[in-house]
Amino acid sequence: MNIKPNGSIATIFGSLCLLGCMLASEVKAQQPPSNKDTETGTVKGKVLQASNKEPIPFATIALLNEDDSTVVTGAAADERGAFIIKPVVYGSYIVRIGTMGFAPYFVNVKVNAERTLWELGTILLETGTRTLKEVTIVSQKKMFTMNKDSIIFTPDENFLPGGTGMELLEYVPGITIDANNNITMEGKDKVKFYVDDKPIALTGMDYNSYLNNLPSFMIERIEVLKVPPDPVEAEQALVEGRTNIRYINIITRKIQFRGYSAAFTAGMDSRRNLNAKMRYNLNLAPFQVTYFNNGVYNSDSSYLNRSYFPKVPGGDTSFLDQKNFRTSYNFNHNLNGRYELKITEKEKLRGSVTLGWTGDGSNSSNNSTNSDYTHKPTMQKAQDNINRRNGFRGVTDWNYIKEYEQREKKLEAGFNFTKNNGSGYGNNDYFYLLTEDTSLQRNKRRNGNFSMRGNFHFRQPLSDGKYYDLSSSMEMSGGSNLNLATRKNVNDIEMLPAPRLSTDYSDFNQNYAVSASYGKRSRKLGYNFTSRLGYTGSKSEEQYAGNRFNNETYEIRSSLGINYSPWKDHMANLRFNPGIQFFNQMALLDSLRSRVPFKYTNFSPGINFQYDYKQQQLTFNFNRNMDRPSPDQLNPFVNTSDSFNIRTGNPNLRPSFTKDYRMEYTVQIKSHQIKAGLEQQDASDIISRYTKVEYINDTTIINTSTFVNLASRKDRNFYLTLNSHFFKAIQNNKGAINMNISGGIRYYNTTTDGGEEGKDAVSDKFAHVEGWTSNLTVWAAYRIRVFSISVNGRYNGPRYYAQGKQEARFNSGLRGQVNLFKRKMNVSFTVENLFGSTVKNFYELTKDYEQFSNNRKNVRYLSLNITYNIRKFTKLGNKGPKDFEKEEPL
Repeated sequence: MNIKPNGSIATIFGSLCLLGCMLASEVKAQQPPSNKDTETGTVKGKVLQASNKEPIPFATIALLNEDDSTVVTGAAADERGAFIIKPVVYGSYIVRIGTMGFAPYFVNVKVNAERTLWELGTILLETGTRTLKEVTIVSQKKMFTMNKDSIIFTPDENFLPGGTGMELLEYVPGITIDANNNITMEGKDKVKFYVDDKPIALTGMDYNSYLNNLPSFMIERIEVLKVPPDPVEAEQALVEGRTNIRYINIITRKIQFRGYSAAFTAGMDSRRNLNAKMRYNLNLAPFQVTYFNNGVYNSDSSYLNRSYFPKVPGGDTSFLDQKNFRTSYNFNHNLNGRYELKITEKEKLRGSVTLGWTGDGSNSSNNSTNSDYTHKPTMQKAQDNINRRNGFRGVTDWNYIKEYEQREKKLEAGFNFTKNNGSGYGNNDYFYLLTEDTSLQRNKRRNGNFSMRGNFHFRQPLSDGKYYDLSSSMEMSGGSNLNLATRKNVNDIEMLPAPRLSTDYSDFNQNYAVSASYGKRSRKLGYNFTSRLGYTGSKSEEQYAGNRFNNETYEIRSSLGINYSPWKDHMANLRFNPGIQFFNQMALLDSLRSRVPFKYTNFSPGINFQYDYKQQQLTFNFNRNMDRPSPDQLNPFVNTSDSFNIRTGNPNLRPSFTKDYRMEYTVQIKSHQIKAGLEQQDASDIISRYTKVEYINDTTIINTSTFVNLASRKDRNFYLTLNSHFFKAIQNNKGAINMNISGGIRYYNTTTDGGEEGKDAVSDKFAHVEGWTSNLTVWAAYRIRVFSISVNGRYNGPRYYAQGKQEARFNSGLRGQVNLFKRKMNVSFTVENLFGSTVKNFYELTKDYEQFSNNRKNVRYLSLNITYNIRKFTKLGNKGPKDFEKEEPL
């Protein structure tokens, strides 16, 4: 059956036309892209006093746009006066070097392919005085920088007072966050997260927990990349040739001068939600300490309406109406200590230790009514839940870096160890009004895990631009999840063990890889050959169910790439990615009293072609890869916090295989970007969530959600996206205008076959869906002196999956801010969903039931947040450089 839902093209047509007109405008200020962008360079030098040739520690180096002198980026010199600015996107700039008590120094640089490194040498500053007007600087800058390979979002420290990292992420062009905090990027459902260039797993938290617990003022910038920022994973992505993944790198805010800074935020809203956040930075170079916490108290409600179809022909339909209300709190602490030892100018040892504590809890009530086909109640059920949890984590991370006199010769080694543990409990009370039967359930939970990772990388340049790389990595991780359940019915004397609802799950994982690369760097004609050998092993065991699993994968991957530049401003890249995988899975199922072996050999070819002409890029990609199930999908833990909607994992899941064909055209015009693309995905053994109906008796019907392997899925897509950022500094009144528009339309055609195993997991209605969907995000802000006002609106079209769809969503907001006492205090007033209330709706349909549900968390509400900042910098016993912090008085 084909479904052709009405598209939402009209919704965004006007905005897209406006965006098309904006493409003709010029935005001249540039912000540096990710340090993984290929079209970037470096500016470096050393600052000394002209009188005695002594270093000037912590001098301020600012990179200004040559056309309008707006600040692009900057850096601070170290104790010896040395500085380096990278990456610097190709362009013409003015370098401004200055500090208190010295006359500023200016020099022009032009970073391009012919000269990527600008070595300014020794700069001598003369002593002098400056007027107050010269010292008082209001730094107005672009918040978004877009190029062909990256998007950089650099928010002001007080951009979102009282917000979290997850809320700040919604402002990044192309990102969509659904009701369950699942993140997609430009329609791609594979997004990997990093923190300060390292995988987010090395923080001891998953991306959802980390971003929801991270205050927004802790984020210096967000980078969206096509290549992993971590060199270990970058090599893996290179040989796998994946193109359907976007990499989001969260760069945390760190103090740049000796001294300390702190920020305190407190807020509340009309939904009776409260939040409190605090951050403290201390820099006593070479030691640096960062502490932050985040406390949130909130409430939300949701509604569910479900119709059960007759379990036997001719039977009566039954209905479930459920109202859920929940209040929850979360409070976490994070303490991080960093140390950097400079053995020599070219040899460094960097280390950090992080300690964290998290506590959270929730009280909720579910009021449910089962009724017959006439909507006459057959059972009413009130359920109260109490859940509490707390946990600790410790992380240590060390990196050794050595550079040699020979340019680009480099040695790097790293080690990371993470340990988590947690405990908690859950109390669920059920009350059956019609049967006068009360059931009590108690859950005691304990979990812990660890991970260890080591990596080594050596780069040796040879003559004529040739080089070779050697690298290796080792990862080990393991964990346990213990959940002991006891139950008591009205006729029971004591709480009795409930093995069916209990879980004792443990796992251990290993990953080893070695890589070697040889190539030649040349813009005219270059090449690279990379080979990688890898082993991945995973063992898991569940005591109550008596299941054991052992998965092993051996991989041989290689990559051969050639770049050729036939004419000026033209560049062609061609890469082949042949590889082979040997997979062995052994399952011992006590329930079947048998071993279930599963072996295969997978040939995974890949090819990537990319052609660049100035600011235009055309790419074509094909690859075949395997995706293993995640621990959350495998873990057979039974979650009964809602006794009508039970969730569990499936330890029998197999990996899925996907063939990807993608062609994309990108054009970049200043700060405006247009993308058009065609995609085709042919996948087998796709892992999909499956909800099924179980009848306990004539009056009790429950849903159980788990995961299954579907037989196949075919996706055909065409998309057109437009991203644009407009910035204009208003020098006369010390103000600026920032505007960002991101929108797109997508045609999709998806066919899903559940096969025998997952035949009930695919609704006939949604087995074949096609149509148009769209998205649009508009954000605009105007700042004048200490005042700012911003407005935003977001629309996401419906999204379909095997059993149903997520309905379209729209939300909006208006925020006003004032900075007082020279930026020491920020007061923010927000109206969310200014132009109407919105709910997060889901619809599901199978042969057994039809269900509507919505979450009313995002109704219209008002919020007030107050932030207070403290900063004190010291330099050689004097008050340090505050010129970037000062505001003009009212």
